Amino acid sequence: MIKLAFLWGVRFWLRLIREIMASIIDVCKRCWNGDIDPVIQEIDSVLAKPLSQTMLANSITYTPGTVTIDVDVPKKLLYVGVINPRKREEVIPLEPYIERWIEK
Repeated sequence: MIKLAFLWGVRFWLRLIREIMASIIDVCKRCWNGDIDPVIQEIDSVLAKPLSQTMLANSITYTPGTVTIDVDVPKKLLYVGVINPRKREEVIPLEPYIERWIEK
């Protein structure tokens, strides 16, 4: 079980690096084209543990074009500032990795 959790941790970090690189390109394009419409989105999460929610919030903030403003742990909600409105899955693509790594 520990080996499986370790593998999910490695997958999480690799995916985070990929998301950061893709977001850098996306933010540069949006700034260059003027395609910016900043909003604050309320994102529901399936993560129950405070550590998991913190990991998710930090991974969102590390990614250019997004910043976690607040985390409501009991309600499992994150308030995220985004450069453009996005689907839930686009804002928190790392949630399944954190769930399998820390929650299980």
